[in-house]
Formats: sequence, structure tokens, C-alpha cells
Amino acid sequence: MSLRSKLFATIAIAALAVPASALAASGSYTEPPGNSHGHGHHNGHGKSQKKNPVVTYVFKGTYDGAGSVAVLHGNSFVKKQGFVGQDVSFDLSAAKVVVADSNADGTADANDVAAGDKVVVKSRLHKKDPGVQPFQARQLVDQTHPAPVAP
Repeated sequence: MSLRSKLFATIAIAALAVPASALAASGSYTEPPGNSHGHGHHNGHGKSQKKNPVVTYVFKGTYDGAGSVAVLHGNSFVKKQGFVGQDVSFDLSAAKVVVADSNADGTADANDVAAGDKVVVKSRLHKKDPGVQPFQARQLVDQTHPAPVAP
């Protein structure tokens, strides 16, 4: 083989190798499933992939006593789960309670909420399957006896 033929063969091999390496560097190559090293799609990542995220349910109704609320209204999550028109029980032990001190014991807590008071209860539950009652309440606001506004 002559020097000219060897040179031509080397250039031809180099010309064929350059496009393959350029494609790999551009990110168009995706690895087979199970080998996710920054290439391709990742199942289970991102907001659109969540199956049952935790959302805020807002229950509006009248307080029945002992952590139970007769739900009259609510946000879309409350309506879609069919809680409107039902009695829903809540665990108020860790909830932030916004109410006036109606029993004059010096603290505004769940004991100041009376049966028949108009209340709003917020709870963080799963969107599609909220779970079993009593739900853990995050906040209870008594609208019949609102907390005094600081001057």
C-alpha cells in the first residue's frame, strides 16, 4: 500500500469517526432504560409525575363540638371528595386556633370554640385519597367569635 493510499484511508476513517462523536456530545443519544445518567426522561420526577400529591383542603361549616364540623362549603378538593353536607372529624391537638378567648381562661384555644360556631378548618391531605378521619387540622378559624385585632 502506498503512502498516498494510507493517507487517504486515515482521512476517511477520521471523517467517519467525527460525526459519531459529534452526535454523542450533542445529547441526542439516550441510554437504555435503567441507565439514567442525565440523559433521557426520568419517570417519577417533576410535578406532573406525582400520582397523589398533598394539597390543602379548606372546610367551611359549623362546629359540632369535640372536633367535628358539619361541612357546608369548601374548596374544590372538599367538593370533589364529597365532604359537603357531611360531618367531618378533625384532630385539633396541633392546629393553630384563631379565636377570641370566650371562656376567659387567659388562652385562646380549641376550648373557646363553641358548638354552632361558624368555622373554617384547613388541613393538608392527599388529593385523590385523603385518608381516614379524624383528619389532622393545621388551622381552625372561628368566624363567630373572631380573635381581637392587635392595635
